[in-house]
Amino acid sequence: MTILIALILLPLGVIGVQLTLGLDGAIGYSIYKLFFVIPPLAYCRTYNVRVFGDVIKPRNWRRCLLPAVGLGIAAVVIFWGAYYLLSDLLLDKAMIAEKIGKQFSVTAGTVLLIAPVTIFANSLLEEFFYRGFGFGLLVRRHRWLGYLLPAAAFTLQHTLFIYHWVTPVPFAMAVVSLLIFALVLEKTYEAADSLVAPWVVHILGDVAMMGIAVTMLW
Repeated sequence: MTILIALILLPLGVIGVQLTLGLDGAIGYSIYKLFFVIPPLAYCRTYNVRVFGDVIKPRNWRRCLLPAVGLGIAAVVIFWGAYYLLSDLLLDKAMIAEKIGKQFSVTAGTVLLIAPVTIFANSLLEEFFYRGFGFGLLVRRHRWLGYLLPAAAFTLQHTLFIYHWVTPVPFAMAVVSLLIFALVLEKTYEAADSLVAPWVVHILGDVAMMGIAVTMLW
C-alpha cells in the first residue's frame, strides 16, 4: 500500500518541481501527466493488476450512464451559475486570462483548438489515474484512505496552478468544489464499476470550465 500511496502523490511532487523551475507553457505543463500513465502501468504489470479488467473495466460501460449525464449537467449548471453570479464580485478576469495565456500557452485564437483535448483526452487521463488506479486500487485496502487521498490529490493538483490567480474567498470555494467533485466521481466509479460513467461526468464538468475559460480569453 505504501508504494501505491507514493504513486498517487508522485505527480504532485513533479508539479512542485515544475512550478519551482518556472516550466510554463504547453510542454512544461504536460510533463507531470507522464506520471499519470507510466508508473501506474509499471505498478499494474509488477503486481499483476489487469489494466482493463481491474482498472478501466470497459465491460460495464453501460452502467450508471444516465445518472452520470445527470450529474454532469448538474456540474455544468453549478459551475456556470456560480461564475455568472459571483465572478464580477470575486474575480479579476483580465488578470486570470493573462495568467492562463502565460502558464498554458493558450490564447483567444487557440483555446478552441485546445479545448477538445482538455475535455476528452485530459479528463480520461485523470479518470484513469485518480479514479481507476488511485481510488479503485487503494479503496480495496483502506476504505477511508481510498476515498480521501486520491480526492485530495486531485484537488491539490488543480489548485497548485491557480492559487495565485485569486483571492482567498474564491480560492476556498474552488478547493471545496474540486474536493466535492472528486468525491462524486469516486462514488460514481464505485457504483458503475467502470471508468466510463465518471469520465462522462468529468467531460461535462470540463465543458463548463473550458466554456468559462473561453469567455475570459475572448
